[in-house]
Amino acid sequence: MKKLVVFGDSCAKGIVTDSGRPLPAKPCAVDILGEKLLFDEVENISAFGQTIVKLSERKFVERYIEAIKPGDKVYSVIWIGGNDVDYDWRQVALSPDYPHSSKTGLCAYSEILHNLTAKLKKVSEKVFLVTLLPVNSQRYFDSVISKIADGNAVLKFLDGDVTNISRKQEMFNIEVVKTAYETEVGLIDLRTKLLMLNDCFDYYCADGIHLSQTGQRLAATIISEIIDNEEKSLLRSVKNEKFSAFV
Repeated sequence: MKKLVVFGDSCAKGIVTDSGRPLPAKPCAVDILGEKLLFDEVENISAFGQTIVKLSERKFVERYIEAIKPGDKVYSVIWIGGNDVDYDWRQVALSPDYPHSSKTGLCAYSEILHNLTAKLKKVSEKVFLVTLLPVNSQRYFDSVISKIADGNAVLKFLDGDVTNISRKQEMFNIEVVKTAYETEVGLIDLRTKLLMLNDCFDYYCADGIHLSQTGQRLAATIISEIIDNEEKSLLRSVKNEKFSAFV
């Protein structure tokens, strides 16, 4: 049986926020992906607010691995990091001069990502890591941060530059790319594909961090093309190996 499993946060879950509260897109990118690539079964182990630490502590990956049956052809995807790089903005606002850290430290994020990737690689036909989505720092500051905390205090912590939000996120994204390279798994560079679009943030919700329903469809198209190309490349490699045995 050909199975797709996705471990992630609200981006992977397909959460949209334009209604004023987080609701799942119908269908979300993962749902569409399952149909496009003809998976027999799709399991989306993603949740709003999920961090890689929570994913690890709750042993979602290990529990899924234990449930794999002989003959299952599993494609595993890890799409997580947006919440890890985020801050507790209320605490930041209370003491903006204090050097606050992200919810997950960069080293911890990298270590856990490596660990989970290695575990999935042992049981999967293919493993993919998804890059972090671009963030519209100004939108996120105006629509989310300033509504839950003192915006002026947070701005002081950011040295008056909201783009520090997206720069911190880029650090975590680099770890995703490095991990894919170091563990020799597939990379779904959704980030670059979106940044190539001049109207990139037209596919986002007003909060500047979640894809809209239209954005979910676009993400599904991009991801399916990447996975499909990886499958074709793998098939060509297998055929070449068989052919080389006779020459």
